[in-house]
Amino acid sequence: MTWLSLGLDLETARLPTELERQLQERWQTVSLVDTPLKVMCFPGELPPQPDVPAQQIMVSNTVLDIWAQGDELWLGNHLHLQLAAAPRLTVHLAAPSEAAWLLALAELQRLSGWLPLHAATVARESRAVGITGVSGAGKSTAALRLAAAGLSVLAEDQTWVHAGSGRVLGLDRFLRTYPDSLDRFAPGLRAAAQGQDAYGKWMVPLTPPTTPATLDTLLVFGLPHHPSRADSVQALWECTGVPLLARTRQASAQAVNELLRRLTVQGTTREKVIEQTEEMLLKKQAG
Repeated sequence: MTWLSLGLDLETARLPTELERQLQERWQTVSLVDTPLKVMCFPGELPPQPDVPAQQIMVSNTVLDIWAQGDELWLGNHLHLQLAAAPRLTVHLAAPSEAAWLLALAELQRLSGWLPLHAATVARESRAVGITGVSGAGKSTAALRLAAAGLSVLAEDQTWVHAGSGRVLGLDRFLRTYPDSLDRFAPGLRAAAQGQDAYGKWMVPLTPPTTPATLDTLLVFGLPHHPSRADSVQALWECTGVPLLARTRQASAQAVNELLRRLTVQGTTREKVIEQTEEMLLKKQAG
């Protein structure tokens, strides 16, 4: 079966049916680019890992060993990515972790022109604002408060933006929040919550938007209100994470530069983020 995910056209017919279903549930989107990047996925044994120590990366509270060499990437012991004229993923059927899939597909999405952003994103009609900062800065709480105010939450922290067009999409299925935050900031959403995750957070389902949205503004906790160009560049790089291969680093650098030409970057605080978000959405909408 072939299916689309942001800028990718994934061929997964050779994978086990249940794994294919899980990948589609997590990653499938509508068609978002004219010419998606074709990626072949095959089950099988992985090529031998390079004879060097692994690099350890923390992904979604999971430590993953990776090896990078040229255009090849080994993610744990169960997933191998090779970038070639036709990129391919080799999947060991001992089931790669969610973290391994996330890193592999993020590398491929970068090649297709999409950047991952560790940001909460909210929208009003066709305009969107991203909110980012270090873990614990207040992204999720801001998203919860803005949801209670009637804005559409596109993502809690897994935002994707196409640098060329500014089109923004979230791949989160839920807004996760602790019970006391839900009761304090958005009690009206409690009835919609669908149980709790492994960390005790309530899961409030996110409704897919009906109108395509463009990312116009990125609010960054801890920056000055009007940051310098250098601070804006650094903030966007910290938000998008570190590409793992030379080709994806080059693609990401180009995308960051392209995105900064269309994006307003401002600093924010917990006290000001709600007002700033609503102000920027109204300003962009009026413009």
